[in-house]
Amino acid sequence: MVQTNKRFRTLPAALVLSLSLLPCASALDFDGGTAQSFSSLIKSAGEPNPVLKAPVASTAPVSSELARFWEDLKRDTLDSICKSAEIKLNEEGKLDNVGGVGVSFKRAMRRGASQKIYLLDEVGLKLSLGIGQEVLSIPNIGPLGVSLTGLLEGKSQVVRPLESDRYCKELGTLVKLYKVKTVIPATARRVSEMGVGEIWKLPLTLRLGFGMSVGTVISEVVNVSISAGTSKESRPSVSLNRLSDDKLRLRLRLDRITARSVGASVSSIEIPMADIGLIQGENIIAKAVNRAWAKEINEYLAAKLSYGYTKFAGKKLLLEFILNPNDAEQMASLEKFLQGDYGVLKRFIEMGLRFNNFREDDETNAGFGEIAGAADQAGAGMNADSSFAGSNIYNGHTNNFNIQVPIVHKHENSWTSSYNRYQSLENQGEVLHVRQETRVSNGSSLNIPFVGKVMKYDSQKNVYVVNKETSDGKVTRPVFLYQQYEGFVKRGDGTARGMLDKANGVLRYVGMNGDGVNDGNTLPSTEMFPPLPEETDSDGFTTQPSKTYKAAVMSFKLLINERGVQDIIFAPAQAIMKAYMNMMREAEGAIIEKVMDLFTINKDGKVDYDWKAAEKRLGVSSFDTYENSTNPMDIVRNLAYVATRVIRDMVSVKEASNWKEQSERLSKVAAGSGKSGLKYEEFLKVVVQLVNPDDVSAEVYLHTDKRVKGEADVTQNYQFFNSRDNNFDNTIAEVNQMRERFAAPSELAD
Repeated sequence: MVQTNKRFRTLPAALVLSLSLLPCASALDFDGGTAQSFSSLIKSAGEPNPVLKAPVASTAPVSSELARFWEDLKRDTLDSICKSAEIKLNEEGKLDNVGGVGVSFKRAMRRGASQKIYLLDEVGLKLSLGIGQEVLSIPNIGPLGVSLTGLLEGKSQVVRPLESDRYCKELGTLVKLYKVKTVIPATARRVSEMGVGEIWKLPLTLRLGFGMSVGTVISEVVNVSISAGTSKESRPSVSLNRLSDDKLRLRLRLDRITARSVGASVSSIEIPMADIGLIQGENIIAKAVNRAWAKEINEYLAAKLSYGYTKFAGKKLLLEFILNPNDAEQMASLEKFLQGDYGVLKRFIEMGLRFNNFREDDETNAGFGEIAGAADQAGAGMNADSSFAGSNIYNGHTNNFNIQVPIVHKHENSWTSSYNRYQSLENQGEVLHVRQETRVSNGSSLNIPFVGKVMKYDSQKNVYVVNKETSDGKVTRPVFLYQQYEGFVKRGDGTARGMLDKANGVLRYVGMNGDGVNDGNTLPSTEMFPPLPEETDSDGFTTQPSKTYKAAVMSFKLLINERGVQDIIFAPAQAIMKAYMNMMREAEGAIIEKVMDLFTINKDGKVDYDWKAAEKRLGVSSFDTYENSTNPMDIVRNLAYVATRVIRDMVSVKEASNWKEQSERLSKVAAGSGKSGLKYEEFLKVVVQLVNPDDVSAEVYLHTDKRVKGEADVTQNYQFFNSRDNNFDNTIAEVNQMRERFAAPSELAD
């Protein structure tokens, strides 16, 4: 076994000791804040207002979900030397070919959503175990192997705000390793001395997995493999956040998940260290550097193609307490808990056992009782009442497809379908049922080893269909929420305008009932990202020059309340067809303008048209062929075909046998799983036309870091269609608060 430096032993040993005493204690977590009841938030609007309100600018804070998106977008990108400065130390030891022990340390600076710079100190300890066995050799293919793996990983993370907002000015702080701060020992004195804005985190991961795999090497260059496996994971964590001089937030989380997956991949063989030509020598430093460099080089130079499917189910329990760091008794109780007082831990172990009783199909009152019992037990140990307590029971499946062309481009795609049941002690234990569909697309170009990704464009689209179940078992009609995040690094002004126009493309259709668009409901993308003047090249042709922006991110949220969703579900077939044709004018406006009045709906609910009249108006025959274009009659035929399928999609939602099935169908149709194939923005462009603007709320958030001389940056929220009875912030507050509370915290959050 490789021996570790003595100075590295003390801190990991203390970390392991405390973390080993935390398995169920850190099972819990909750975010603060009170939310109004869902039924009181989603109201029917008053009389229709024919005047659509212009967007209203505001400076509302960004959500933690958007902050995570921004962190992920900026990660591993080419940036200034000061911003990318980071200190990492890793040391690993092997355990007789069955596992290993790893100790790691990281110190880095990160910029938060508020533009403030934070110092991150992270110390980790990982114990891994793995047993593999070849059970069968398949002729002409390769061995079939099975494996059993285990992992115990704990971390101490301390996040502190720095005084300056300039990276280079804080480099001196970064290199002062003698001022590294850890959570351990978490004494009452050290906790009370935390600075305002300082965060301590102690996450722990326990994982057990079983897998099978088969693979082969083709021509000594290409590696082909197929694998399948199942795993169970528990992720308890404890976090402290000094909110103010007299407020300290304690969050306790427990996340248990079971996953089953299958995947296949094709990749190039890794280049051995000896062939890369790295540092010569046999000392431990040379080996460590060579290993790290070889890993980095192979990561970027490998060609990869992979597909995976995962089915998952899990439960989350989350508790939150607001403590007074100046209260000696509360701090003493907190110290006992963090140092492993067995009396307190016993109650948390019982809480973990109680967690096993949480079920997706629990009646509202039963789930309420389980949460209340967990909160009471924790409160007794903390000498405080919980400020939030709740549970999240979830299941779903995800597909992912990834491709990497060495250096040139890397693209990751995933699409996920899930169900979440949220319940808390607030609002008499009412339950939120959320059907969610998500599509993620992350692309990067010019991926250079040791430098990073030069250009990136990330996109995330989410559809949520939400029902509220009251304590007496009554369920509300569905509410529809759409959220879209788009962001880029080092892209042209055309990309920036296109990003903003994705939101504009939906907003301009709200309430139009198939009659054109209203650009008064959009943001001026050409003013926010002005194009350069056109130029004429040496051959006399007009060209459009481009400029490069450093980075930008956009968030687009649109909510349709209960009444608006009912208008969509029960819209007449004629109105749906008209709305679809109106949207398709973007691509086929000239043809639709000539034949729109020829479309009808027959007794079978199918969109039909007078093809002879269409031929005459378009001046073509259905049998004409075109070498470089499509016969206009084929376009007319396809318009009628897709319009029919859009109508049938909406009929399938209307005819669902119960509220659960209806919400699931609506979410899937909106994400492109229906007969029409319309998804996300395309679907929204059709259905928002069928809704009264009084039943719609929308918001666009834009943040830019242009670095272009003479152009001002924008950091602003813009709200649309909001009225006193249908305010966006209030309407989606409960849904977003629940989702963000249970989401994994970002690097700079608790």
